[in-house]
Amino acid sequence: MIGLIISIVAIVLVLAVTPFVLDEKGYVLISFNNTTIEGTIVSFCIMAAIIAAVLYLTYKLVRYLLSIYHNTKHGFFARSEERKQAAIEQALWSAINDDYEHVEKALSGNSVPSKFEDIRLALLAKAALTNNQVDKALERLFEISPDNQLKVAKLWLASGDSSAIESQMRASVEAKKATELELKLYAEILVQQQHFSALEEFLPRLLRKKALTEPQWIQLFSAYFNAQNSDKLTEKYKQLPKKLQVHAHTAYLMQMAKVGQLAAIESDLIKMVKHNDQHTQLASVLSKATTAEAVKLQTSIQERLKKDDTNNALLLSLACLANAQRDYELAAKVFDKALNSDNKKQFSEQAALSYKNTAQADKALVLYQ
Repeated sequence: MIGLIISIVAIVLVLAVTPFVLDEKGYVLISFNNTTIEGTIVSFCIMAAIIAAVLYLTYKLVRYLLSIYHNTKHGFFARSEERKQAAIEQALWSAINDDYEHVEKALSGNSVPSKFEDIRLALLAKAALTNNQVDKALERLFEISPDNQLKVAKLWLASGDSSAIESQMRASVEAKKATELELKLYAEILVQQQHFSALEEFLPRLLRKKALTEPQWIQLFSAYFNAQNSDKLTEKYKQLPKKLQVHAHTAYLMQMAKVGQLAAIESDLIKMVKHNDQHTQLASVLSKATTAEAVKLQTSIQERLKKDDTNNALLLSLACLANAQRDYELAAKVFDKALNSDNKKQFSEQAALSYKNTAQADKALVLYQ
């Protein structure tokens, strides 16, 4: 634009100077259709200069107004983006501190940058699950884009309805490069959906990939055995390959103790008494015991305690076994000696049972405080 105006001004100057150089007054005649413009070169130059000046000033004014508009627009959207960014950051910090009430406040009434929209929905779903609002959580989870559904698999599992992502997770784990986390989550989904035939076929792959730690194997098999009929537990356990039985053994024993079939596994538990490194596992199994008649097991534990009366794991095993055999006096006495801050959480229910049945309500109350 500036170049055009300069060119016009240059032409005008040449026209203005030419009559003086040639010593001629000079005229300008412009004819277009029925319109004719006529005048001297001087008057024409003056008009051209005025028009050029007006064009230049108009150009500057338009640029100025456009700059104001762009700056205002940019500032508005910049402030809007800052508010969106602040909302997601505040929500993330609140989630890190397990303050899901503030997560809800930060995100419910505010939008976030588009690339964080699925994270916003996931955080709101997490907040809803924390507040036991399952329907609200599911509503948020269904709004998450398909590409990110597997990233919130844990939330689907926590909602109790992982069927929505089962097929997508299956396709993912069938890929050769499936991660250990994906394998683990798929196993949890199969357990939750009680698709045990598919789980049984999938377990060898979990073993080959070494996808689970020992506590995770126990957790998986605990859920698996818990869903089986009590009279089918031993059959299901024996159907597993030998290498899988190793990982399933503790969960199997716990479930058998839980359903009152301690007599069927008494010989296995007696073997555990003989090995120091299995005493903690024994105590965990017997903490699940409900009813039992296991005189040989009790005798074996007491004989071992005569040699080592400070073995805390065996003391806890004896106390839990005494509870299962309705010998609450013995159980209470042993818990008085064995219960401490390290094992209180795991064995508080068993200890409270013994105290309640021996009229020691004050001790039972302390365990719940």
